Amino acid sequence: MKKKYLLLSGFAISAAGVTSYLLRKGSNRTMAKMMANEVLEKIIPFIKQEDNTNLPLKKAGHPDPYDYEDTKMVGEGSMYPVNYYNKKQ
Repeated sequence: MKKKYLLLSGFAISAAGVTSYLLRKGSNRTMAKMMANEVLEKIIPFIKQEDNTNLPLKKAGHPDPYDYEDTKMVGEGSMYPVNYYNKKQ
């Protein structure tokens, strides 16, 4: 287990050393900043997707009276806590 942590910490230290060596020049730093901004511009739209059409919330709050299976499920679900309480008493 200790070998695993030593290996990971050694890798992290070497990665930090290589990064600092590569970014010591000003031109490399500006190029790295531009590349990071490009990557962020491509990633952020995937993270901030506000179009959540896959969620089943379209039906929430407006039940269809002719959807008998859904009505039955809701009816059974509301009695569960009452039955549980009655059995405990």
